[in-house]
Amino acid sequence: MMLHQIVIFLLLCVTVPFVVGTLAGKSTLSDRYEQKIEIRLKQLNKPAVKSVHVCECPENTIPIRRTTRDDLLRSDSIENYGRKSPPTIFHHDGAQTQEVHEHACVQVDHGRFHGSKSRISIWKPNVLTTREFSLAQTWVVNGERVTGLNTLESGWQSDTYGETGCYNLDCPGFVQVNRDISLGAALNTFSTYNGDQYDFELTIQKDPYTGLWWLIFETQLVGYWPSSIVPKLAHSARKIAWGGEIVYYARGGGTHTHTQMGSGHFAENGFKKAAYINNLKFINTYNNPISPFPQSLEATVTRPECYNLRIGSSQRWGTYIFYGGPGRNPQCL
Repeated sequence: MMLHQIVIFLLLCVTVPFVVGTLAGKSTLSDRYEQKIEIRLKQLNKPAVKSVHVCECPENTIPIRRTTRDDLLRSDSIENYGRKSPPTIFHHDGAQTQEVHEHACVQVDHGRFHGSKSRISIWKPNVLTTREFSLAQTWVVNGERVTGLNTLESGWQSDTYGETGCYNLDCPGFVQVNRDISLGAALNTFSTYNGDQYDFELTIQKDPYTGLWWLIFETQLVGYWPSSIVPKLAHSARKIAWGGEIVYYARGGGTHTHTQMGSGHFAENGFKKAAYINNLKFINTYNNPISPFPQSLEATVTRPECYNLRIGSSQRWGTYIFYGGPGRNPQCL
């Protein structure tokens, strides 16, 4: 089983029309490649003004997870470390690529939204290789593929998530204000099958007076994106989505990956067995959180025989989804 960690992440994605290219890797590292790694590490890991060994950073400082050599080696290229391909659930094109994205998510569409709020359960899905990943997140979206698409995304991810988008504090323009929360740091509590369940509340919300898009973890302000760096989101979002995503690289013969989504179990297994996102709410232009009607949610399930979802509602959980799956199985080949 691949050893991996679950981290909290945020992503800024600003896309423009682009040409898909291909990358070829080598099994051994050349001296020149090693040199590129060292140069990139120095670029990413700026010297610390002061090293601290306490849970809370000193005033006027924030926690930053340092990039490691292994982080770079897991990326498809050194230059693209920390970057993610444009979100595929909001566009469809005929481009052929070895990178396969599969989703089990829901969205509210064609509105004017000031954010997203939900509770996301934490699991530790098995990821087949270091180049693959599995995540649970929320998307805040505006724009179109052909004219430019802006998304703000945050959630948890098992290991590393091309040409557009960035993660955590590699995002130019994201301003962190919280001294306790380290974006990209590993989580240490996970839900277990038929055992204890862990989740967290995550909010992305626009301040109508300043135009800032705030990231809120539970009740703590983490930081913000200025609207100037996401011009399509300067006024509002058009779509809000919640769910799971996996990425794998197509293999010879077309076999599907064993990488799991959520708990690794299908949605119909329900509480304590399947992953969930509950209390789904979009934030309207009056900055009020509104629970969408289950029937108003548009579901996207790429391969239901591999990963699926169920939509429901209750007094305690509001509108919710169970989602996930094992990946390759007798029906998913």
